[in-house]
Amino acid sequence: MSPSALVKLIHSLSSSEKRYFKLQSKRQSGNKEYLQLFQLIDSAKNPDIRALKQEFKKRSSGGSWENTCIYLGSSLIDCLVRAKKEKDIFFNLLHQLQEIRILKERSLDEEAFSQARKVGRLAAKYQLYWIEYYCYRDELQHYSDNNFAGITDQGLVNLQMKGKDILKSLSHIHDHYSLYELLHYRLIHTGKIATEEGRKKLNDLMLSEMVLVASKSKSFISQKLHLLFQSFFFTVVGDYHSALKSFYHLNALLEKNQAFLDNPPLDYLSALTGIIESLYMLENSTEAAYYLDKIRNLDQAAYPEYFRFLVRKTAFARQILILLRAGRPEEARQLVDSIPTAVFDNYPLVDEEKQCELYFYCSLTFFQLRDWRKAHLYLREIMNRLRLPEQLLISRAIRLLNIVIYYEKRELLHLEYEIRSYKRYFSQSKLMKIEKLVFRLVESSPSNRRLLSLPAGQRKLHADLDAVAKSKYEQQLLRYFDLAAWVTSALAR
Repeated sequence: MSPSALVKLIHSLSSSEKRYFKLQSKRQSGNKEYLQLFQLIDSAKNPDIRALKQEFKKRSSGGSWENTCIYLGSSLIDCLVRAKKEKDIFFNLLHQLQEIRILKERSLDEEAFSQARKVGRLAAKYQLYWIEYYCYRDELQHYSDNNFAGITDQGLVNLQMKGKDILKSLSHIHDHYSLYELLHYRLIHTGKIATEEGRKKLNDLMLSEMVLVASKSKSFISQKLHLLFQSFFFTVVGDYHSALKSFYHLNALLEKNQAFLDNPPLDYLSALTGIIESLYMLENSTEAAYYLDKIRNLDQAAYPEYFRFLVRKTAFARQILILLRAGRPEEARQLVDSIPTAVFDNYPLVDEEKQCELYFYCSLTFFQLRDWRKAHLYLREIMNRLRLPEQLLISRAIRLLNIVIYYEKRELLHLEYEIRSYKRYFSQSKLMKIEKLVFRLVESSPSNRRLLSLPAGQRKLHADLDAVAKSKYEQQLLRYFDLAAWVTSALAR
């Protein structure tokens, strides 16, 4: 494992996982240089690889930096897998498959056969199809190795047909994943859909998905993937009524099938977040508060610590957004001040988009209160730490808010630099109407500002603002920050 990956892994560990690792380490004898390295990395808040290496050499002059990193990484992964096996059915069944292989190697065929059938039943219960198929294949191999003793001709055919049905289910799931991944890929490489032409380029995926749904597979995972695809598609094309309807169905499906949820339930968190965002776009804050409570309820001791922090980040960000949308910035400020430092500091790399959103809404709170210094502090914190892909709209929202703050502070030199940096950073994608309006305002000279205030200039400006307001594609950026309202108020001063 590379040193940078090792640092990220150690900083992703919960306190209980760290204790478990240290307890496992105590069982080993001999020199424990890897434990010194673990403590060194764990105690460094913002570690520098070169500084860590130098400090490690001082503490352990005879130790090999590279080999110790590799061994420590391997030991940590082993401990995490062992800990997961006790809580996650998927890890537990994988471990039992390994036991089956060992039993067969030692010619304990009956014991291996009995365990394979037990694992197969559990895999079927939790719809883990490829594990279930592996167990059916193992049963068939057992009968073949023993000259088909104990099974009839019809029994053999039934086993083979069950295996074939499982493969059909796997194929169906694979097709669903393929369409969902293609949709995700095209959006990552082209950005959010900004025009009707952009939507038409995705229609082939929608048609293929509809054909796929018409088939007979009704497994939980197929239904989940279908609703994920639908809700994701409608969200990115700005059809929030249809997206909300799909999210409702997805939420109902996930809540009805708790036993099939992953541990931790990231899909459930994603569905709840999608519902809140759709309700926010439809200006329904009352119902959004209900689903926000559902998100908070996911902060349970049964889930890994990194997931619990992700839940807290999501809940705080969405609650700030609801308060700002309701025109209650002072309450939002009180909420921001109440957020524990640990929520900002822990697991920032687990979901960088969620981390950025939390900092962004904190900054937006102080922006609305005209506290430019604090607004800038939150933005600088996230801009210095993370570099999000240009295709994510939160990247644009962060940089646009940064430009607007410089404009409000009348720091013209910084403003010019940030505008050039913005256009360079997003040079591969077409500017949206609202972005052009913001730049037209902040870059305008006094004489140009006077032209904008003339009747002709006002008519053109209001026509552009009306076009932005009516465009569901422009609204995807405005859901972070109502730039249209800011442009209007800035011109009225």
